[in-house]
Amino acid sequence: MLTDQSVQKLVADVLEIDVCDVGVNKSFYVDLDMDSLHKAEFIVALERACGAEFDPADAAAMDSVNDVMRLLRNRHQVS
Repeated sequence: MLTDQSVQKLVADVLEIDVCDVGVNKSFYVDLDMDSLHKAEFIVALERACGAEFDPADAAAMDSVNDVMRLLRNRHQVS
């Protein structure tokens, strides 16, 4: 089961930054300089970590760790 900390770690690994720099409310694009290739890599890592696939609309809506966690809660992937 994924936690906000594990999602932060995925983001940090993809962006090759310190996990402490990935706040739960920080925008992937504005605050963390994620580009489309990073985003694709992150989505693949997230899908592997939670064993689910995300449609393009869901993936596009993910712009922060909180967005990811909200989507996962809505899909019952986390409590």
